[in-house]
Amino acid sequence: MQRSSLAAAGSRKRGAMLAVAVGVFLVGGAVPGAHAKSKRPERAVVAQVSEPVRLCGSLTGVDLSAVSARIETAAEIAPNGVAFCEVRGYISPQTHFTVLLPQKTWRGSYLQQGCGGFCGHNDVSLTDPSRTSLHQAPYGPLGAGELVVAADDQGHEGGGALWAKEDPMLRVVFGYRSEHDLALTAKAIIGAYYNRAPAYSYFDGVSDGGHEALVLAQRYPRDFDGIIAGAPANNWAALAGMFQTWLVRANMDAEGRQILDASKLPALHTAVLRACADARGVIADPRACTFDPATMRCPGAAGRADCLTPAQVEVVRALYRGPTWHGYQLFDGGEPYGSELAWQGWMISAAGDAALPLDTAAGGLGLDYMRYMAYWRNPPASFSLADVEFTPDAYKRLEPLGRIYNATNPDLRAFRAHGGKLILYHGWADQAIAPFATVDYYAAVARELGGYAATQRFSRLYMVPGLYHCPCGPYPTGDPATTIDLMDELVDWVQNNKAPGTVSFPVSSQTSGTPITSLSVQPFNPLAPAPHNNGLNSNYRYIGLNTEYRPARELWCEQKEQSLLCTRNPRTELSRSTR
Repeated sequence: MQRSSLAAAGSRKRGAMLAVAVGVFLVGGAVPGAHAKSKRPERAVVAQVSEPVRLCGSLTGVDLSAVSARIETAAEIAPNGVAFCEVRGYISPQTHFTVLLPQKTWRGSYLQQGCGGFCGHNDVSLTDPSRTSLHQAPYGPLGAGELVVAADDQGHEGGGALWAKEDPMLRVVFGYRSEHDLALTAKAIIGAYYNRAPAYSYFDGVSDGGHEALVLAQRYPRDFDGIIAGAPANNWAALAGMFQTWLVRANMDAEGRQILDASKLPALHTAVLRACADARGVIADPRACTFDPATMRCPGAAGRADCLTPAQVEVVRALYRGPTWHGYQLFDGGEPYGSELAWQGWMISAAGDAALPLDTAAGGLGLDYMRYMAYWRNPPASFSLADVEFTPDAYKRLEPLGRIYNATNPDLRAFRAHGGKLILYHGWADQAIAPFATVDYYAAVARELGGYAATQRFSRLYMVPGLYHCPCGPYPTGDPATTIDLMDELVDWVQNNKAPGTVSFPVSSQTSGTPITSLSVQPFNPLAPAPHNNGLNSNYRYIGLNTEYRPARELWCEQKEQSLLCTRNPRTELSRSTR
């Protein structure tokens, strides 16, 4: 859906101004009120149905200028026989959104769905998580129309990152603004339609949606009562600039051909499980695995699918270890043991050398990020993955924009003081975002907030064995092991103060071990001693561990005439936060 001519003209004008001269000024200063406690307002729990106080179509006349938004259409729909008012519009400068408001069945809560990758779409799903970045098992009350639900496109339409090339403000919208802006807008629409605010507000997202989730907990702690952050892409700059590019480069020879092909993955995966899986057929913690790829070295014939050539052995080592410089990591680890069946499509091409690297997810994400998002001044159009350097200096050059994109602040005191509840989860077999990054972040939260027990007052982390990147398969050579379903636990915690303990996830498929139908996972303690061995997933030395996961490193930006002013002071942003 296109924006109105007024919005389009405004966006063109702003883009033209910024294209003439973009000045970026970094102004020091502590974030005010970072440790201040806020009193949670009293809100009645609404069990009965709340019906609208106005006709659906009349919402197009609602003035949303206070939140810099505009409604373009409002129409009655009835998916699966449930009546909704579907509202579509945009938020300045050009974020498109969709809000579904139940007409006869709303029971008072609001759910905002996250968005994955570079986003570019604003699909809302009530029953099919594959259509969104919700990536939860279908949540019954949502499909029954008991919640208002909304999503946005994170400031642009379409895939890739070309949208960021000439417009720094859209980078800010992507980095941290979009979900807060949508929360303000959706709650204003809810107030206009039902004449009341939501009793409880929830956010659920995975991957970049998990990044969005942590942005909200860190920067806008009063927007949501309950947040689910799945496989969060929170250390964005290093993840896209170092990790994704490494996954492709590590598997390319001097002529740009891939060394390890997909035919070797089943045998590699079987060997890893044989060495490290437990009786359930899953790897409980890849950090404890000591599998050595050299044990699969071919005795002679390189064409065999059940063994690795010497060059392939080194590729597998590099993938498990992650981006490395003289023994130091440029990201929190590498590919976890057990993720092998998901490598095809992510960093290993099935189409052959001619299609590399853009037919792989890692290649597309990494190259787009480095070309259009990584630096204030973009590299030349000829820039390729072969130009990426894996050095501490290259890592540091990603930091200025990283302070806009990254959601790595461990200080969640304001979210905890608001009464917010946070559930994080990550698959131990995640091929797209190394799970060790989430462990590192949650460990920083625990240290910042007074220890693991203190974090349990408001948050839980579940590390799920056998789970690839988000439960959104199938993958070319195998399905994810589990289906994630944590909304019931989150709602019960927020509304009934019942904290989740051990959670059982349904298992859809396995590749070895005794067949099981569910997998029980306990809350994970990142401060517990980690396995130390000679395995490639152990003993990481991430160069950003003591610098990236610190409070108040993020930047807050706003347009000032022809420049983008970025400071460490949020000024009016926190005052716009909603409950």
